[in-house]
Amino acid sequence: MIKLIGIITTICFLSSTISISGFAQINWESFGQINTTSDTKGQSQNPESLKEGDLTTIKVTKSVHCDSSLGIPSDESICQFVLANVDAGQFNLVVTGNQTEEARFQGSSNGTITSLLPGNYTVREDSFNTMDIENQLGENAIVSILTDANGDCSAQFNQLDAFQEATGFIEPGQTQMCEIINTISVSQGASPEEP
Repeated sequence: MIKLIGIITTICFLSSTISISGFAQINWESFGQINTTSDTKGQSQNPESLKEGDLTTIKVTKSVHCDSSLGIPSDESICQFVLANVDAGQFNLVVTGNQTEEARFQGSSNGTITSLLPGNYTVREDSFNTMDIENQLGENAIVSILTDANGDCSAQFNQLDAFQEATGFIEPGQTQMCEIINTISVSQGASPEEP
């Protein structure tokens, strides 16, 4: 595992890695993005000094779906328009793990791989403003986003049944997947692409 991290680090460096506040990111379409965290509670944590199996890996994917009712000319045309104008990359995700700083990245349908120390973790997303898409779908359109989680993480909701975050627990050396699913729900939308 440590050798794999060393190889990935070398590849990241050679592939013109962008370092953002302690997080190295590399975006490979076939492999998703890779975020590695090297700070733990303000103390530098050299990945090579960790024992084999200490790091864990979480692949976070982002899915965007659409559900329409009373769409003009049809619900299908509304969802085609919505999905052509909203994609996973427009959502910002945040992963927080046991004794590691948060990793922030754009959503990706291919997934973003994040390395953490074992223990509890959370995945949350910044709120997404639906006003632009709502304005494009007409004055009667009502747009909302329903969020859920799938995989090795569990969705957590508040008292009003609104998504708060996804949580999970990961063992040393384990790899998990967590999918954050957004369903854009449209009522009474009128497709601007129709004559």
